[in-house]
Amino acid sequence: MRRQRHRTRGNKESKQESVSSAAAPPTSKVFLQYGVDINTNIGEGFGPYKPEGEAEILPYVTSANIACGAHSGDPVIMEAALEETRYYGLTLGAHIGYPDMAGFGRREMHLSPSELRASILYQLGALAGLARTLGFDISQVRPHGFLYRQLVSDVRIALIVARAIAEFDKWLVLIGPAGPNLLNAGERAGIRVAGEAWIDRVYDANGHLLPHTHSRAAIKNPQEILRQATQLLNYGTVQSAEGTTVKLDFQTIHVHAKIPQAKLVCEQLRTILPNACSLTSEPFSVDNESDIMHLAYSE
Repeated sequence: MRRQRHRTRGNKESKQESVSSAAAPPTSKVFLQYGVDINTNIGEGFGPYKPEGEAEILPYVTSANIACGAHSGDPVIMEAALEETRYYGLTLGAHIGYPDMAGFGRREMHLSPSELRASILYQLGALAGLARTLGFDISQVRPHGFLYRQLVSDVRIALIVARAIAEFDKWLVLIGPAGPNLLNAGERAGIRVAGEAWIDRVYDANGHLLPHTHSRAAIKNPQEILRQATQLLNYGTVQSAEGTTVKLDFQTIHVHAKIPQAKLVCEQLRTILPNACSLTSEPFSVDNESDIMHLAYSE
């Protein structure tokens, strides 16, 4: 809840100061006390088309991102998802995307900066309004589909997303593909970010996810999924499609209901990672000239 965040803000900022010294460059990367977050997406239906299997994995995750009515979701489904999130005591996330119900937010779409900003604020406002009636607030934001993929390669889109989130609430954490674009966008917008790793998707040699249209995009064998999860948690690496070992800097792991034998996989994942924890949110700022020199991009 936002009041709790403000109440502990002083302690969090003192921790930040101890980590960000003159010898270390500033980073917008979220700090974790232990373990990593396990997040999932829920509420991805519309009208009579109800999502299946989402509730089965909720006991094994630490945060849930609810679709906000753009790529998927509607008020009734969103409210039901909020009830489930509250029931399981999960951290609440907003799952934002392009306004593309027909294409599930995965089709290529290009909005103007003002249109994208307005769409993001609209989605955050919708979920926040419903959540407030149940007594809690959004803590994190996770883009979906084509918007998620753009965070990897499009500096401009990453910054628009981060700044829109900051405009709504600087205490929110932006979840996205682990990499420099995400960190730089967070630094410039003044918000924390969390790099994400997938246990059931294949990466290329550059540490990028293979596109959904690729024949090898998804890992379909539950044992192979758990093998990748174990490698990620023990070594912070994955085996790429080319056979190379790739290092990923992540603070959250993504799981979803469409993973083969999803409940079993999530049960096993929690035995590998018994000390999972939610992401903690706090504003980020670059407050001196030497820190600003560490930013990779200038205005």
